[in-house]
Amino acid sequence: MTLYELSLEYARTAADLRRRIVELEQAGRTARDEEERRQLEGRTRPLRSMYRDVRAVARHLEHYYEKHIPRRGAGSGAAPQYRRRA
Repeated sequence: MTLYELSLEYARTAADLRRRIVELEQAGRTARDEEERRQLEGRTRPLRSMYRDVRAVARHLEHYYEKHIPRRGAGSGAAPQYRRRA
């Protein structure tokens, strides 16, 4: 499995989490009492955190190799020149 394929798995997981969050938010809007709303919010809060983290990992993995490709100079076909730090 490549990192890109793994990123697709993470993206699917993020979509599943998002669907569940939306379901819980809709249930919270139609909840009968305040206690039920608080319970639903308590279930939603950790899912939101998980969703943000999984989505961030998916994006990172999707573009992982792009960060490590050296950029070429504008219009020049020559390899990039790297300077050593002093």
